[in-house]
Amino acid sequence: MLKKFRHFFKEEPEVNLNFTPYVTTLAGRTMQASEVNIPDLLELEKKVYQGKQPWSSFSFASELRKKHNSLYLVIYDKAQLVGFIGGRFIPCEGHITNIAVDPTYQGQGIGHYLINLIVEIARKNGARQVSLEVRADNELAQKIYKGLGFEAQFIRAGYYQDDHMDAINMVLHLKGKEDTK
Repeated sequence: MLKKFRHFFKEEPEVNLNFTPYVTTLAGRTMQASEVNIPDLLELEKKVYQGKQPWSSFSFASELRKKHNSLYLVIYDKAQLVGFIGGRFIPCEGHITNIAVDPTYQGQGIGHYLINLIVEIARKNGARQVSLEVRADNELAQKIYKGLGFEAQFIRAGYYQDDHMDAINMVLHLKGKEDTK
């Protein structure tokens, strides 16, 4: 796990984007995740990744505690978690750390909605780009990200610890006020 996110552990100035008071709702339900959501996050991972759990309970808990620059959003249909996204923010950049949508809810725009929320949050906080990693063999996800404007940048060889699959780093360049003049 640490290899996967080593670029977040560089000595960079801490950014406090004040996510603690950040709350948004969808159909009257709060979307910001907390540690009480971890069992649901793990269960959704099993559905999406054919019984595997790429992230551990510890990994989710660690991310959820980093309220100064990390944000996780969840979408429920009644009591069932149907999608989530995680974002990490540093000066001038947002990074999508994790996203999953229940297979029975895919194709309904939930993933697009979550990505667009993270992009908008990054934009409001002065980010110039939003990045993510996607498995080199996940052509469907790559197509979705390209459709949202992400561009492939480079390969991270052996990025995924479970099977050493390569990842493609993809970036969405955001236009700021200075770019529109």
